[in-house]
Amino acid sequence: MKRRFYPLLFALLVLLLIPGWAVAASSASEEAVNLVIGGQAVNAEVPPVIKNGRTLVPVRVIAEGLGANVDWKEATRTAVITKGTQQLSLTLDSRTAVLNGKQVKLDTPPVISQKRMLLPLRFVGESLGVTVGWDNSKRTVIANETPQVKLNGKVPTQPIKLYQVEDTMYASAQAVAEQVGQKGFTWKRPERGMTIDDQLVLPLRQLEDELGGSFTWDKKNSQVEIDRLNILKGVSENGDRVRIETTIPVIPQSFVMTGPHRIVLDLPQTALDDDLIDDLKRQDEKNDSVGESEETASAADEDQGTDSDSDGLNQAEQATEEPLITNLRYSQYSASPDTVRVVIELNQKSTYELAYTKDGIEVKLAPKPKKTGYLIVVDAGHGGKDPGTKGSAGNNEKDYNLAVSNKIVALLKQYPEFQVVPVRTTDVFYELSERVAVANELDADLFLSIHANAFEKPTAAGTETFYYNENSKDFAQLVHKYLRGATQFPDRGFKKSGFYVIKNTKMPAVLTETGFLSNPQENAQLTNPAFQDKIAKAIVAAIREYYESYQ
Repeated sequence: MKRRFYPLLFALLVLLLIPGWAVAASSASEEAVNLVIGGQAVNAEVPPVIKNGRTLVPVRVIAEGLGANVDWKEATRTAVITKGTQQLSLTLDSRTAVLNGKQVKLDTPPVISQKRMLLPLRFVGESLGVTVGWDNSKRTVIANETPQVKLNGKVPTQPIKLYQVEDTMYASAQAVAEQVGQKGFTWKRPERGMTIDDQLVLPLRQLEDELGGSFTWDKKNSQVEIDRLNILKGVSENGDRVRIETTIPVIPQSFVMTGPHRIVLDLPQTALDDDLIDDLKRQDEKNDSVGESEETASAADEDQGTDSDSDGLNQAEQATEEPLITNLRYSQYSASPDTVRVVIELNQKSTYELAYTKDGIEVKLAPKPKKTGYLIVVDAGHGGKDPGTKGSAGNNEKDYNLAVSNKIVALLKQYPEFQVVPVRTTDVFYELSERVAVANELDADLFLSIHANAFEKPTAAGTETFYYNENSKDFAQLVHKYLRGATQFPDRGFKKSGFYVIKNTKMPAVLTETGFLSNPQENAQLTNPAFQDKIAKAIVAAIREYYESYQ
């Protein structure tokens, strides 16, 4: 082996001594960088290089490819590049450039390679108003004039990147989708596009085919026109559902407002149908007419001394149960960009879901309970995918928590002065933040979270009760007194602790750890339905005493 190795080593040393061979070998090991400028592949006399993550190209490439003028000042070794009203000065080996008279910093300075000055293409291009992107899969830099974009005749609120390759114009797919009201759009054929600067870009023709509308590239005037204006045709209600009819699919920005409760949907790139505009005008005229009539009637009543309730009917007798939706409104909220606002006014708080179709949106409403009495939220800890602690017999804490909570809810409902809202009545999972939100949004008067304990030592035992905020201390002390009396387990006390659900609720809030499921003796009792009844009655007694003493 050794005798064969030395001749090979000698031959390699000889090759390295040949002028230029070592440099050529090193260059061949590096992947080439390709250039596409103005849609056309460019073969530079001095190959581009990547330095500090920046692509440097010969100054002549920038001058010819980007349509700029370059003036070389030998005395300062500075290149002055002018394109339209933009002027950029870069000095060899200097990280400071001058753009329109102001100094700016460079990540990578200009360098000399094969007697040619190489400049950072992205910096120069973007300084001169040119779009520059990097296609990593093909190791290609793409640079082209930045076309003006018109979206439904107006300048988009956010920029849309455009890249030219040969005679095809590509656009940033998600940027276009978001601007036309299709945020998060799933593309059918993404493989037809490219990934530039980690963003999917697709040909304008494909964007038109998948999103609808019209996408036109005016090459002569360097302008891209996107015409995809949605039209709101109507808004209607049916029980707890609202139907928003549009000409093309749209994803609105939605949010909730209070005073009164209402759900607001802003439809981007949308205009009102002419019939809806006429309806709004007629409604305005009617309101003006009604206002004048009411003023006249009011004056007549004062002259005649009439009582406005002279029909003799009691207003309370006339009242009927209010519908969930009290009013539907729509308006041309903005003209630049075109935005229609739909407002669903409600008589109580509601959650909502949006279902999308090719011709509109369906809003599904789910009213939250109204506060009609002394409101108590009962939270069965854990649930669903979260089993909680494990009992000595293999049982799960979530089942104990739910059984006791349901018994407490049933007992509290016997008292007409109480309004009871359980967080869960079945084996489902809720985030801690969702449990807190139930109580806070309903402006509950009390919050009670039911749990059981566990420890690695099976001898650990006892009942303990936790609170966090000072307004919860009296409630915690009462609950612990009754709970301890019911279980007769060792007394671990009531104490302050920062459990999320009692720390972030606004009303008096308590978390109970009734006993230790990991303790075989306590676990046997905690899983006994009769013992659970005893615990539930004790907690309800504590709530009753607190209500009568502190309400």
